[in-house]
Amino acid sequence: MILGRGIAQSDVEIIAEYYDFLATTASPETPTILQRLQDAPGVMVRRIGKSILTWTGAELLTLYEDRQKTTCYGYSAFWAYLLFRGYRQETISSLCILPFQITREHRKVLAPYRERLVATQAELKYTPSNVGAELRLLISILVVAGKTLAELTRQDFNVFRDEYQTWYRETGRQKNGHSDSRLARLERYLEHWGVLTKEKRVFRHEEHFARLRHAPIRAAIMTHMQWCESRHKPSSIDNRRAALLNFFSWFQERYPEQERLDGVTRAVALAYAKHLRQKADTGCYSLHYAIDVYRGIRLFYNFVIDECLETSPDRNPFTHHDLPRNTDPIPRYLSDREVRTLLEYCHSDDCSLREATLAITLLHTGIRAAELSALKVSDIVEIQGVWKLHIHAGKGLKDRMIPLTPQCLKMLRIWQTEGREGVNDYLFTYHGRTFSSASWVSTAIRTLGQKLGIHGLTPHRFRHTFAVVLLNYGMRESALQKLMGHATLSMTLEYGRILDKTVEQSFNLAIDRMQEGSLSWVPSFFKADDYTLLAAEDTINWIRLPHGYCRRNLQLHCESDVKCLLCDRFCTSQADLPRLQEMYQRFVELGIQAKADVLSSQIRRLTA
Repeated sequence: MILGRGIAQSDVEIIAEYYDFLATTASPETPTILQRLQDAPGVMVRRIGKSILTWTGAELLTLYEDRQKTTCYGYSAFWAYLLFRGYRQETISSLCILPFQITREHRKVLAPYRERLVATQAELKYTPSNVGAELRLLISILVVAGKTLAELTRQDFNVFRDEYQTWYRETGRQKNGHSDSRLARLERYLEHWGVLTKEKRVFRHEEHFARLRHAPIRAAIMTHMQWCESRHKPSSIDNRRAALLNFFSWFQERYPEQERLDGVTRAVALAYAKHLRQKADTGCYSLHYAIDVYRGIRLFYNFVIDECLETSPDRNPFTHHDLPRNTDPIPRYLSDREVRTLLEYCHSDDCSLREATLAITLLHTGIRAAELSALKVSDIVEIQGVWKLHIHAGKGLKDRMIPLTPQCLKMLRIWQTEGREGVNDYLFTYHGRTFSSASWVSTAIRTLGQKLGIHGLTPHRFRHTFAVVLLNYGMRESALQKLMGHATLSMTLEYGRILDKTVEQSFNLAIDRMQEGSLSWVPSFFKADDYTLLAAEDTINWIRLPHGYCRRNLQLHCESDVKCLLCDRFCTSQADLPRLQEMYQRFVELGIQAKADVLSSQIRRLTA
């Protein structure tokens, strides 16, 4: 109801109200037209022979039969007025057969809505265009709902959207069968006005799993999916649901008599692993996807066993090693030539601000595509004089801080002032709306790679490059793990496999030392034969020393090489002197004088 809710009860009151409306909105230079508009309601009442509030659509349409255009104009104006004041409600199908265009009636009262739509279009940085379609849809929503704009609710809009888009597709308005994108734009406008709240994702697990016949299995899945909703992001929930639906549909088809969770035996699990492997071999699934699906089922059974759900088995029939491991390539980082090409383009006039911001931010922070997509202005923070990027709820829902380089900080500042839409706190939006996924980042980077001739450019290759460069410049693996947001140290150590400066230096040093004999940087009291390794997950090893255990990972540099030498209860002998001298020389060359002094005191004691 564009004009508010009408309160008249009789024909006389409605017509009098209409006359007052015409007096305030009609043009004074057209008395003839004004007279026709005033005469139309009375003529319509006489011809239909019923009260205005009881008119039907079919009765109104008969008025237009064999009538002149000037006569129909008066009918249309009064009909539109009844819709604008809420005296009549129409359905979507009846609106589509109106004998007039609703946005062409009483344009003076529609002008503020049109102007507001145009202003919002500019605020959300849509390409300037005619807003007639959005105005028509807005009026249609209010007419169908029978409410004013202030009274409109999200439920009203959703009901209209579902019915309208169904009608739009079924009537073949577009050859490809797509829905009307202009309604989605109007939805964005209404959210921007504060009329509609942003719609939250609602998971309909019951609908997805309705095809499963057995109640115990369905109930366990519902419990598990509710747990996933409280723990995981929507994309992870979708993946878990797909994995469960995939497996239990397969299970129900092949074992229809089994209706319990413990009906999935070890033999069934292996049969499903074989099924997934066949899918991967034929190209229906990638091996990576098959492994993810199998992992989802294994985690589901971990959950039902831990929660002691009804009919749960005593042990998990799915294990880690039922499918072959995926190929294990080294991280695909960018070569020096590719980085130079990329940076030269970012500093050229041909590069857009958006391209430069994405490339520089990814290269200088190593963040994931999804983390970049979710960045807010408030995530750029200054802590004790150092600017950092606060990553909220990254992969695994972990937070972390990443120091910003001057180049990256400058680029983000430029984007904030010149490129960002500024509708909300997010750095990257599309017409004021946040992105539902990070696919836009991948698309933008892939397009950039095609433009520069860098084959297979992805956001994750920037991440690999970031990690490799930091390792080359001496960053400890444990520190890099925190910066990258890796769950385990073994993930960070993957970058050590790349044949770059770090590996080359270690390799060349080992070759040189081999010429002199079997030496080690480790003092002689670390005898290889004495090592007793007690694995804890894949991140910590325990090294057995003569006097206790060391928690240093064998693949890492020891950050406390000389701590043992400071203990009064630890002793060295003449046999250890060559190694102590070697360690002393190494620390002198590295400029680590404090450690060199500790070794010097031990050497003096042994040579005294």
